[in-house]
Amino acid sequence: MKKGLILITLLMVCTSIFANEFKLIEFRKLAADFHAERNSVEDMDREYCTALRVESEIPSSLGLKQKIYKKENVESGVYYFFITHKEKQVTFTAPNFQPLTVDVPKNGLKKGVVYYVKLESILDVNVTLNVTPKPDRIILNDKIIKSSKFKQPSGKYHIQIEKKGYETIDEQITINNENSYFNYILGKKSAVNKEVSADPTGLILERFGVVYEITSCEMYEDQVVLNLNITNKKDDQNLKLLVWDRNLRCRIIDDLGNEYIPQKLNFANKSKNGDIGVNLVSGISTKASLIFKNVNKGIGSISKFDLGVWTKESDSFRVTFRDIPITKK
Repeated sequence: MKKGLILITLLMVCTSIFANEFKLIEFRKLAADFHAERNSVEDMDREYCTALRVESEIPSSLGLKQKIYKKENVESGVYYFFITHKEKQVTFTAPNFQPLTVDVPKNGLKKGVVYYVKLESILDVNVTLNVTPKPDRIILNDKIIKSSKFKQPSGKYHIQIEKKGYETIDEQITINNENSYFNYILGKKSAVNKEVSADPTGLILERFGVVYEITSCEMYEDQVVLNLNITNKKDDQNLKLLVWDRNLRCRIIDDLGNEYIPQKLNFANKSKNGDIGVNLVSGISTKASLIFKNVNKGIGSISKFDLGVWTKESDSFRVTFRDIPITKK
């Protein structure tokens, strides 16, 4: 019996990991819909149902977790669901898809009213990474990939490929049905990069010809100030530090596992609580600082610091530092 339960649990976990996904594109009230109005039904309280006109690529297996008083598939990809207006959320379901729960519009559903819902299907893609020589670690959007072949929904991802003694590959990739095979050949570190990576504190890193050096990490009460020097070794170029991009924005994770994003960013002579771009002159160090507020006062160090960066040459990526000591003031 226990073995059976274990197998069922494993199957459920695997299904959830490799399931396809829904994405909500639109959810709004319609001024009129003659089909829904002509075919309206009542809920269990004898009140007119709310009608959801749903457009989706999913076949007739599309359903809802909530009670459905009537369902119609009027044409390919167009469905009508009649539900009670009392629902506060709607959960869309289909075989091999992760359920998607969305809030109803701000003022709630209205009885007898029709709402338009547009769903996009994000399908899993079989991805293959061919890396020579065999890497020590592959990280995709901060998650370690344990196999060179895996499934992943289409989209843009940040990938890091690491091997001791070799250059780290750190870039953004786009995964889709036409772009699911990726080939990488790791190059051995040059003398310049050996010098940079030999920094005993691990607080100096180089990516795409730009050197990032953490000069201090100080804590004032519940506020952490992280200071950097950023030096461009290539021709003059624009470089942007990212705060708004949810997948690649700057952040710290403390030694208790808490995550924080910066409330203020200073870069050269600019200051903002959002993305900042600066023109970096070749060979000149530019100062930057990130201010994090409401940080747990009991922390002893920063376990991980992700610096979100954009340049025209490399697009968006992260420079990741680990185990940064804190000086408490």
